[in-house]
Amino acid sequence: DGEFRRVCDLYDPHVEGRVRYDHFSKTFEGVHRILPMSRFVRHKSFPWRTLARVWDALSSLFTDDYHRIYLIFVLWIGMGVTWGIIDQGWDPITATHFAVSALATGGLTAPPVDPDTGILPAGPALFCGFYCLFGIPLMALTLGIFARVLVEGYIVEEELAAIARPLTQAEFAFASKSLCSRDDALHLSDYIVLQLMRQGKLNVGSFEFMKRQYRMLDQRGSWLRGVGPD
Repeated sequence: DGEFRRVCDLYDPHVEGRVRYDHFSKTFEGVHRILPMSRFVRHKSFPWRTLARVWDALSSLFTDDYHRIYLIFVLWIGMGVTWGIIDQGWDPITATHFAVSALATGGLTAPPVDPDTGILPAGPALFCGFYCLFGIPLMALTLGIFARVLVEGYIVEEELAAIARPLTQAEFAFASKSLCSRDDALHLSDYIVLQLMRQGKLNVGSFEFMKRQYRMLDQRGSWLRGVGPD
C-alpha cells in the first residue's frame, strides 16, 4: 500500500484521480522510447507498423548510448573510405581496406610517399594522423561494447546457474557464522553476500572492509534503530 501511494503521489501530485501527461513525461525516464511509437499506435495496417519500427530503430541511433557509438564508428569508417576514394583515387575495396586496417593498427594499405624524398606528403600525413589518433580508441571502444553484447547472455546464464546451485554444508556454515550475523542462522543478508561471493563480484577482503566502514560510520548504533545518518 505504501509503495502504491508513493507512485500515485509521484504521478498525480495534485490528487486529481488521474495521471496528467505533463507530470508523467517529466518523471518517467522511458518516455523518450514511447513517444516515437505513440504516433503510430492508432494505425494497425502493415505499412504503418513497419514505419513505426523503422522510425524507432533510426531514432535509437541518436538516443541510445550504445547505438550512438555504433553510428559514430560507421560514420568514421565512411569518412576514411570517402577520403581514400576522392583524395587517393582508390577503388571502394581498397579504400575500405585502408579505413579498417589503419584503425586496426595494421596499416597494410597506405598513401604513396613522394618518390623524390621518400616522405609522405603533408596532406595525407595530416589526415592519417588525425584519422588514427581518434579512430583507434573509437574502434577499441566499439569492439569492447560489441563483445560485451555477445557474451552478456552467457554471463547472465552463468550468474543464474550460480544462484540456483544448492548450498553446501560448508557454505551454510560459513555464511551463517562469518558474514553478517552470528546466530547460526542464515539470514537474507548472509545469503545475498554469499551469492555475490559465488559469482566473483565480492571477496572476503572487500566485505570485511565494508563491515569496518559500517561500524565506523555508525558508532552510536543509530542505524540499527532505524535512524538515518545525520
